[in-house]
Amino acid sequence: AILETADGWMLRFPRDETLDFRREMRLLKMLRHRLLVPIPDVEWMGTRTRFAAYRKLTGAAFDRARYAVATEAQREALASSLARFLAAMHDSLTVAEEAALNVPVLSHEETLELVVKDMSWLPASHRKHAEHLIGQFATIWIGGNVPGPDVLLHNDFHTGNMVFATPVGELTGVWDFTCVQIGAPSFDFRYFDAAPRDLLERMAGHYQMLTLRPIDVRAAVVANRMEDLFDVLETRRMDLFDAATARWAAADAGL
Repeated sequence: AILETADGWMLRFPRDETLDFRREMRLLKMLRHRLLVPIPDVEWMGTRTRFAAYRKLTGAAFDRARYAVATEAQREALASSLARFLAAMHDSLTVAEEAALNVPVLSHEETLELVVKDMSWLPASHRKHAEHLIGQFATIWIGGNVPGPDVLLHNDFHTGNMVFATPVGELTGVWDFTCVQIGAPSFDFRYFDAAPRDLLERMAGHYQMLTLRPIDVRAAVVANRMEDLFDVLETRRMDLFDAATARWAAADAGL
């Protein structure tokens, strides 16, 4: 949870006791001068109650509607700025530093197991769609068909954790480094599945030019939808399943 004070302080409380808050604080300190945009600069921490205090990162929120009418130059500049951040993030720590922080490695097998375990209540009308997605995920991610090498993933890289120069301007700040893990670069692109898809594809192109690492856009899309499916299965709400599949269809249509 995050509380914002009237004078521009952000008080960050651990949202989950299973996540390593101390690791995130150490990571932020290490990354302070290694990334291309501002990140939280923790100035003090609570003692009796665990929290971190830092100045608010200011900027505009991403506006999907305005992106739809943005110029080619605006779209390219935005995509390039996002790709540059990921390129810097992915190369920000040495293997020794990652080991010292005990950064966990992604386990796609665990994701698959959790989703399959919760499928029993799905009606037949929806089960086929879910099984198709699960099959894709197993083939792509567990089958070892996603290009590497493994890197340090931000792992929560979506526009809600960012600020921009303008609603469709270049990236100017990123926060929430709680979920960092080690995995294939394509995994960090997943939340741009419906950002819209055009932005995801442009980001992937810029990243590949910067790093010479291939990005599998389809793998990123499937990873995002597997998370959507997991969320739906947890809630057991068919309306959310229908909303998710409609959203996927719109994204595939370029909407």
